[in-house]
Amino acid sequence: MTLHAYYEPDESAEVKAGLLAWFCDELEDWEHRQVVWALRSWNRENPRRRPTPGDIVALLKQTRGQKLAAEVRAQAAARPQPEGMTPERHAEVSAEMADKLAAFIKPMPQVHP
Repeated sequence: MTLHAYYEPDESAEVKAGLLAWFCDELEDWEHRQVVWALRSWNRENPRRRPTPGDIVALLKQTRGQKLAAEVRAQAAARPQPEGMTPERHAEVSAEMADKLAAFIKPMPQVHP
């Protein structure tokens, strides 16, 4: 993988090999097609900026997260929704909880100036 489309300072072969090794090490957990997609996406969004491996990994993770979030939303929308509480039942439960809570609350002592 080379980045010849970007301005490259005059670098030695060792530096170029080190940069290539850095990219390969950071991107080894991703499929080739994913890395190619991310590099192309980066180039469309940042045509004058050379990416780092971290930029590409961040783009891959962001895209994966968005895809998973969409799948979770779709699954949640497909599930039958439980019926909500009626206003009458809500009033009953609220009154019951207020009575139970009152048993735990101790009145504050009065402080007179």
